[in-house]
Amino acid sequence: MISVRSRHAFLFVLLGLPSGAVLAAAERASGSLSLGYRVDSLDWNIRAVNSGPDILSELEWKDLGITQLRGELSGSNDTNIYFRGQASYGWVWDGQNRDSDYAGDNRSLEFSRSSNSADGSQMLDLSAGLGAIFSTGIADQWQIVPMVGYSWHYQDLRMRNGNQVVWDSSNAAVLGVGGNMPLGPFAGLNSTYDAKWYGPWLGADIFLDLQAAGTVFVRLEAHRVRYSAQANWNLRSDFAHPVSFEHRADGWGQVLELGWQDVSSRAYWTWGVSIVVQSWRTDPGIDRIFFSDGSVGVARLNEVNWSSNSINLTLRKTLGN
Repeated sequence: MISVRSRHAFLFVLLGLPSGAVLAAAERASGSLSLGYRVDSLDWNIRAVNSGPDILSELEWKDLGITQLRGELSGSNDTNIYFRGQASYGWVWDGQNRDSDYAGDNRSLEFSRSSNSADGSQMLDLSAGLGAIFSTGIADQWQIVPMVGYSWHYQDLRMRNGNQVVWDSSNAAVLGVGGNMPLGPFAGLNSTYDAKWYGPWLGADIFLDLQAAGTVFVRLEAHRVRYSAQANWNLRSDFAHPVSFEHRADGWGQVLELGWQDVSSRAYWTWGVSIVVQSWRTDPGIDRIFFSDGSVGVARLNEVNWSSNSINLTLRKTLGN
C-alpha cells in the first residue's frame, strides 16, 4: 500500500511537473492570488461496538469564520493538455465547538455538554489536475475540460476556553459514569483534532468567453477519499497523549466553484470573483481509543461531515512573454 507520505509526494510532483509545459506556452498560462472569506463546519459521532446508545459522543465545530489565501497556476500547451494546481491556507478567527455525550438512543438522555471556542484552528488544502480542452460554439467561445486529479485537505481543529453547560448525574449513571462536572467555565482545555481527507477526483472545468465582458467559469469535482484523524484530549487523564484516539474511514466529496474573471492581460493584473461550495462525508469507520495504561479500545465511527463555503476576490496575471 502506498503510504500517506508517498501520496503527498505524488501530489507535489503532479503540481510541479506540468508547470514547465504550462510556462512554455505562455499565452495559455496564468497565475492568480485570491483572498477569501470562508465558513466551515465539521462534525462526527461515535457509538459503542456491542452495546450502548447509537450516538454515544458527538463533536461539532460550527460556523468557523476563516480568512483564506489561495494561489493557483493553470494553463495549457499547444496540444490542448490543460493543467490546474491550487494551494490554500486558512486562519480560523471565529466559531464554536460543542462536545456532547448521550446515554440514550437518538441523542436522548444527554448527560454532558460543553461549549468551547475554536481559537487557533487552521486549514490547508492542496489540489492538482490534468485534462484535455474541447472547444465548441461560435468562435469556440465554450471550452469544456474533462479532468482527473488528486487532492489533500487538512484541518487542525482546536478546543479551548471550555464552558460546561450541561451535566446530568442521573443520565450519566445509566452508563455507569460517576462524578460531577460543575457548570460554567473550566480551565486548561487545549484539545486538538487533526483531520485529513485525501484521494483522487474526477471533474470538469467549463469556460464561457464573453469577449470584452470577461470569462465565466464553472468547476465541478467528485472526490473519492480516505479519511484519517488523530486527537489529543488533553484533560482526559485516562487517555494516552499526544494521541488519545484516531479515526479511519472512506468517504466522498463534491466541490462546485462558480466564478467570473476579467479579460486577461499580460501587461497588468486583472481581477475576478468566485464562490466555492464543498460537501464531504464519510462512510462508517473505526474509532480506535488509546488509554493511558497502554490498552486499546475500539468503537464505531458513525460518520464525519464537513461543509465549506467561500467567496474569493482574485488577482490574475498572464505568465510568459
